[in-house]
Amino acid sequence: MKKEKVVLDFTRITIVQKCEFGRNVVLKMTNNAKFVNPDVALADLNAKTDLLEQRSIIALSGGKEATALMHQTEAEWDDLMRKMAKYVDRIADGDGAVILNAGFNLAKQATPSSRPEFSVELGDKSGTVALRRQKVDGAKSYIWQYCVGETPSENEGDWQLGAATSKVTATITGLTPLAKHWFRSSAVTTDGTAELVGPIAQVVI
Repeated sequence: MKKEKVVLDFTRITIVQKCEFGRNVVLKMTNNAKFVNPDVALADLNAKTDLLEQRSIIALSGGKEATALMHQTEAEWDDLMRKMAKYVDRIADGDGAVILNAGFNLAKQATPSSRPEFSVELGDKSGTVALRRQKVDGAKSYIWQYCVGETPSENEGDWQLGAATSKVTATITGLTPLAKHWFRSSAVTTDGTAELVGPIAQVVI
C-alpha cells in the first residue's frame, strides 16, 4: 500500500491564498485528537498568518520597506508551514486521511514528466539558497541562474549566473536578503543546452 505524504504546494501560492490556507490548517487542527502537540504552536501559526495579511495590505501602497517586510514575513510563514507539514507527515505515518484532516494536500504519485523536478530551499546562512533538480541523462554539467523581482524577468540580461556544477545540486550565496528571487536551471549535454526548468520563486532571508 502506498504511503501518502504532505505536498508543500502552499509555498507556491499567492499571499492571499497562503492566509486562507494557514487559517484552514489552524481550524482543522484545533482540538483535533490526532494533533495534540504540534511542533509549531497553532497560536503562533495563526499570529504569523494575521501578520502576513496585514503586511501584504500595507505593501499595496508601495514602498521598499513595506514590501521587504511583507516578503520577510512570507518567508517566515513558509518556514512555519514546512515545520508543521513535517509534523503532520510524522503523525500521519502515510495515512492520507490524517493528512487531509489537518488541512494539507497529498503529494501526487510520481509520474514520468517532460520537465525535471526543480526545487529551492533557504540555506543555513543569510543570502544563501540550496537548489536541486532531477538528473538529465547525458548531462555533463548544470547551469543555475537567478533574477530579482516580483515576477520572473523576460529580459535575458537580468538573469545572472549563480553557479555551474557537475551535480544536480547547487548552493548560491551573496543574494539580497528580503528580496524575491527567481531561479531556473538548464542541463548541458553533448547536444547543447537543454530546455530550462523553472523559474521558481523564493524570498531570500
